[in-house]
Amino acid sequence: MSKVEKIAKYVLEQHKKKKTFTNLTADLRPNSLEEAYQVQDIFHKIANRGELGGYKIALSSKVQQVHHNISSPLIGGIFREDIFYGSKKVQRDNYKGLGIEIELGFQLSEKIYSIRKPIQLKNIKTYIKEVYPVIEIVNDRNANYEGLDPLSLICDNAWSGGVVLGQNLSNWRDLDFSMLYSNVLWGKESKKSTCVMDADPFENLCWLLNTLINRGKLLKAGMIIITGSVFLIRQAYSGDIIRHITSSCNKAELEVL
Repeated sequence: MSKVEKIAKYVLEQHKKKKTFTNLTADLRPNSLEEAYQVQDIFHKIANRGELGGYKIALSSKVQQVHHNISSPLIGGIFREDIFYGSKKVQRDNYKGLGIEIELGFQLSEKIYSIRKPIQLKNIKTYIKEVYPVIEIVNDRNANYEGLDPLSLICDNAWSGGVVLGQNLSNWRDLDFSMLYSNVLWGKESKKSTCVMDADPFENLCWLLNTLINRGKLLKAGMIIITGSVFLIRQAYSGDIIRHITSSCNKAELEVL
């Protein structure tokens, strides 16, 4: 058994046993970014959860990257079975740790097949078919975020637990995204709002697509790409109802049972 296979099987076993996330050490820690992504590739294959329906970005902000001593964001895969639309109920007991992030999601267009050169910000919309408000389910396994090892996070599929996509933004090509806001209603708490551009969604989408292409990944029309949270991650518990509503009245909803 190769080292990357050994690590992938170890991480998967930790998931099955609902063990608390800890950084990988000694011979279970990858030696490089590429080795960590090789582990993730094997994790996707042996998790017995079907094919990937998209990808997510992690540690996308410069503040997070400096804190964790890395120079770029990280990528995780989203299993197709974990992509939900409109409203979703989840059992809190199914997760060791359940974090929530608020972001935009993009469905890739058929043009993704015809890429011949690096994607640039000026033509990124060519590769987008739909745009959605998203609630991301982060399966962080009660991790201690302080001292988090990015290579260990990659091996654990960047804590990808699923996404809830709200109603698509029907007129998104005509929208001024600098005037589009994400509004979060969490239970009976006061509404929180911020501009969707605070998370640099289009820049992150460019980076993520180009990085996946450089790694030889097959990007398919219809895949969902999520691009980073506009709010700090927050833990969810039984009884929580979270709504992400854009200022254009498109809504995603998650209820935790």
